[in-house]
Amino acid sequence: MKFLYPEFLWAFAILIIPIIIHLFNFKRYKTLYFSSLTFVNHVDQQTKSTQKLKHLLVLFSRLLAFIFLILAFSQPYLSDEKKNTPSKSGIIAFYIDNSFSMQAIGANGELLSEAIENAREIIKKAALSTRFLIGTNTKSGSEERILSKIEALEKLDQIDLSPLTRSIDEIIQWQSERLAKSDIVAEGTSTQYIILSDFQSASSFSKDMKSLTLNPNSSFYPIKLSPESSDNIFIDSIWFTTPIHKLGAKKELNIQINNPSDSDLKNVELSIDIEEYKNTILIDLPKNESTATQIGYTDKSIGTKTGEIRLYDNHVQFDDTYFLTYEVRQNVNILLLDGEDAVENIETVLNLDEFYITDRKNITSITREDFVQKDLIIVNGANTISKGAINYITTFASTGGTVSLFPGKSPNSADWNELLLTLNLPTIAKTITSGNKIKTLNYDDPFFSGVFQTKSTNLNLPSVTKVYQAIKNSKTLGKSLIELQNGLPLLAFNEQIGKSFMFYSSLHSDFGNFTKDVLFTAVLLRTGELSQRNQPEYIIIGKSSRYPVYAKTNGETPIHIIGNGIDFIPKIATASGVKYLSLSNTPSIKNIQAGNYTIKTDKNIGGISLNYDRKESLLSSHSEEEIIVHFQNRGIQEVTFNEINGYSTAALININKPFSFWKLCIILTFTFVLLEMIFVRFLN
Repeated sequence: MKFLYPEFLWAFAILIIPIIIHLFNFKRYKTLYFSSLTFVNHVDQQTKSTQKLKHLLVLFSRLLAFIFLILAFSQPYLSDEKKNTPSKSGIIAFYIDNSFSMQAIGANGELLSEAIENAREIIKKAALSTRFLIGTNTKSGSEERILSKIEALEKLDQIDLSPLTRSIDEIIQWQSERLAKSDIVAEGTSTQYIILSDFQSASSFSKDMKSLTLNPNSSFYPIKLSPESSDNIFIDSIWFTTPIHKLGAKKELNIQINNPSDSDLKNVELSIDIEEYKNTILIDLPKNESTATQIGYTDKSIGTKTGEIRLYDNHVQFDDTYFLTYEVRQNVNILLLDGEDAVENIETVLNLDEFYITDRKNITSITREDFVQKDLIIVNGANTISKGAINYITTFASTGGTVSLFPGKSPNSADWNELLLTLNLPTIAKTITSGNKIKTLNYDDPFFSGVFQTKSTNLNLPSVTKVYQAIKNSKTLGKSLIELQNGLPLLAFNEQIGKSFMFYSSLHSDFGNFTKDVLFTAVLLRTGELSQRNQPEYIIIGKSSRYPVYAKTNGETPIHIIGNGIDFIPKIATASGVKYLSLSNTPSIKNIQAGNYTIKTDKNIGGISLNYDRKESLLSSHSEEEIIVHFQNRGIQEVTFNEINGYSTAALININKPFSFWKLCIILTFTFVLLEMIFVRFLN
């Protein structure tokens, strides 16, 4: 047996007081005269024995009452010998999972509400001196504070669902480091970690199996909250078949819907609302499958377009809506850089469509400003390329621009290969004069999507008389779009750094008649269409990503993101005239909701759509055995698992604490006080 407050044991010294009172409490006797003392003597002996017994019983009752009162203040307890003595002010560290999967419905309502109420019951039953640390996926500064009992109960009322997802390992390590730095927590303090979560299979634990650095006096209580049903259908993703957003062009929007349940679903309602296009369709969703449906429509005006795709589901709802934003532009801006062997055919083809606005410069007289607000750079017949021009071109590509390269009749291999290596394209070597008839087109690549009505192997394809041998290595990851009979590429493409196209021949008439074939026109116009600097249709909240802003902005006016009742200034980085917005680690991230937002300076300059991560959509969870093994793999052995389902609550969970006797001591104190009163009153 040990004592939580052993200093109170000094109070045993006061027990000498009732003993002294007992020894010196002599009664005075009054003399009475009787004729005969024979019978009086017998009565007197009986009275003395009774009085002596009474005084002893009163003394012992009084002493025992004092003893148990002192023990009650000292708080004796029985502890596990394997654990150290608990401190006078223990710590209970809660992790309340407030990710979107906790939106699922349990037996007593939403799982997050159940978790909060169960945490409330645990806090209410804790000792007044206990201190609390309450963490959620938000990991805000206020969650680093060590709280009193009253403050902890108030903190629970502030917890709400969060779009952020954290692993349990991350939260525990974060809380452990916070407690280690605290002046409030004394050395040897016992810490009880209570984890209230649905322990979702997809996100509960990190894949990193490193042991956690923890207080040796730590014990863990994972409490699993289970939904009544784990069935949940959701919109997984959306994408356009081609990235071309052109006025009057037909668009194909693909919508991926996931049904992980064991039931086939019929006639599920799906609504699409994108500016002028509004539609509602009914779809069938096979069990345990993802289903892609395609919507076709046409944009009838230019400008920023925002849309909302909604799936009607009565279960978890955060993943039933998907937002998107894109821009239908009036023009594509092209910079044509002429070299020594430039041809007129390129500008002639581009002038066929008013959609393309072309500026023309000699490659030897360009400046950085020439690349601003351009979508496509075409190198036309250059033999030599200066290091400055190489730097301009590669920087332009790295900021999302498209580069199309047509070498001259006598390209300087050192200059060209430096540029090609930077763009991760195959380098050029000797000139090849045989086997140069076009063998095949890569019909499966999106580049040729919609260019030809059918895939044919009998097309009358042009030939070139001479090509430059393409040399591939580990750094050149380009793919062939047009392949020759000798196995060499005529046109290669790589999109690791922007979009980069390389034509491995010259457009000069000495190299053939490729510029006179319709394939040249198709390739050039398709390159122009794909060169639009499209922003991502959406950003996933909580993931690191940069959102480019290509519109001209006033440097003196900050960029704001406005929508859904919030207005905040994101972090901004600038590269080659392009501003990149970052939402990562933004103070307003905890208030951001999925939806369509406006990007604004002194005027509207675009839009951005934010969607929730679908990681929380799959509601399958870890079993008890898997949860315990996960903790043990991280060096945690003191694990007590509990599960809340049906009508069980955490109030019934026995959080590990030493068995104390102070309540029993109080009861015994009152018992002996009562006995003393009985002895004094009734024992004569």
